[in-house]
Amino acid sequence: MAQSFDIFLASGSPRRRELLTREGVDFSVRTAEVDEYLTIDERRDPEQAAKSLAERKARASVEALLNQDGYTGMAAVIAADTMVVLDGEIYGKPVDEDDAMRMLGELSGRTHQVITGVSVWLMHAPADNPEELSLGFRSFAETSHVRFKDLDEGIIAWYVGTGEPMDKAGAYGIQGLGGDLVADVRGDFDNVVGLPVKRLVADFADVFGLEE
Repeated sequence: MAQSFDIFLASGSPRRRELLTREGVDFSVRTAEVDEYLTIDERRDPEQAAKSLAERKARASVEALLNQDGYTGMAAVIAADTMVVLDGEIYGKPVDEDDAMRMLGELSGRTHQVITGVSVWLMHAPADNPEELSLGFRSFAETSHVRFKDLDEGIIAWYVGTGEPMDKAGAYGIQGLGGDLVADVRGDFDNVVGLPVKRLVADFADVFGLEE
């Protein structure tokens, strides 16, 4: 089946691009600036927080497509937000090396959750009648459980010294050197990388033109 929608990924993450490409999805990248601040109340529900942030990212990209690019046609805009959660606390990207050391020390020897919120916005923007714009979206969250090995200070210092943790939620990337810190993953491995792509493709197979 031919792909009936133009697909836009509202993320600059090379990992998410690789996952979509692996599944045979033809897409373009369209990102937009978005406020990722979470209130105290929002942080109490990490799953909802991940979905909310994904929705913000997707909405911002939809607005950019329409208002800046003047897009017309049928499009699906995909956004995602991945967060690491331990004992209900959200671990974002470390602010510096000391913060990365702290995070990894707290994750050491324990099981944490990796939650990715995904939001897919479908829009139809007719070229001949812009006022007939139609827009809808659906969001979901996927959770995987990751158990870390017991890490000593030397291993943590070495890993932080590689620079890899500095742009990663929870201060590690499982698809890179950080994979050596992990003892076990229960759930979707791709979700830990940053996008539960198989669920995404299965849920929206008609959009991606991947139905048999």
